[in-house]
Amino acid sequence: MKKFLPQFKVKRIYTDTYSICDNGIGQGKVYMYLLEGKEKALLIDSGFGLLDLKKITASITDKEVICVCTHGHVDHALGACQFDEAYLHSKDFEVYRRHTDQQFLTDIGTKGLLMKLPKNRLQNSSYIKMIEQLANKQYGQLKALDNIEQFDLGGRIITWHLVPGHTQGSVSFIDEKYNMAFDADAAPVGAWLFLQESSPLPDCIESLKNYHAFLEKHNIRYHYVGHAGVKLKIKSIRQLIRCAEYAVAKPNKGIKVDSMLGEARIIFAKGSLLFCRR
Repeated sequence: MKKFLPQFKVKRIYTDTYSICDNGIGQGKVYMYLLEGKEKALLIDSGFGLLDLKKITASITDKEVICVCTHGHVDHALGACQFDEAYLHSKDFEVYRRHTDQQFLTDIGTKGLLMKLPKNRLQNSSYIKMIEQLANKQYGQLKALDNIEQFDLGGRIITWHLVPGHTQGSVSFIDEKYNMAFDADAAPVGAWLFLQESSPLPDCIESLKNYHAFLEKHNIRYHYVGHAGVKLKIKSIRQLIRCAEYAVAKPNKGIKVDSMLGEARIIFAKGSLLFCRR
C-alpha cells in the first residue's frame, strides 16, 4: 500500500534563488521560492504547511528567513505561521481564515480540491493520518503585507504588486535585481477564476492587462507560478487574457465541472486554459 507523507524537493533556479516543491498531500504539487540576499532571505509561499520549512530553509541558507504569501489559499499559506515574520495581504485574511478551518481542511482531504479522490486513497491509513494532522494544526494570524513597501534582503530588493482576480489579495513579488516575477496563481496557465473570492471575469481581464503592462514597463520578461517549477515568458499572461476574453464572448463553450469549491467551466483557447464561473 502506498504511504502518503509530506515530501519536498529543492532546486536552484538562478543566482541565490531556489524552488521548493511541496508534493501536495495527494492534491497536486505546489512550488515555493526562496530568495537569498546578503543579510536576509525571503520565502515566497509556504505550501500546505506539513513540511518543516524552517529546517528546509536552514539547509539552504543561514540567513534569517521572512515568509510572504502570494494569497491565502490552503496550498500556499498554511506553512507561513512557522516563521516569526510572515505576511499576507489583508484582502485575503478572510480567505486564509476559511482555508485554515478544521472542517474545510477535513473536507478537502476527503472530497478533493477539484476532482473526487479515489476510494483506495480514502482507505489508506497514512493518508488519513496526514489529513488529520493538517486539519488539527493551529494556524496563527499573519501580518498585513499592506504595511510593507518592500523587503531589503541586503543587496537585493523585493517589491510586490497587487493582482486581484484569483483572489482579491493575490500579489506578485518582484525581484528587481534579476528582473523576475513570482505570481503563483495570479497569472498561470490553468487559472482558477471560478471561486467565491475570485473577481468577475471582465474584472480579471482588466487586472491581468494592468499586470502585464506593469511587467513590460519594468522590463520583466519571465515569471514563476505556483504549480510549475519552470519560468514562463510573460507572453503566457497575454495568452491567458485572450482565453478569458474568449470565455466572455462564448458563454456556452467549455466543459462543466463540479467541485467542493464551486461550479466551474473549463475553457481551452488561445494557447491557454482557465476555470471560470458558469
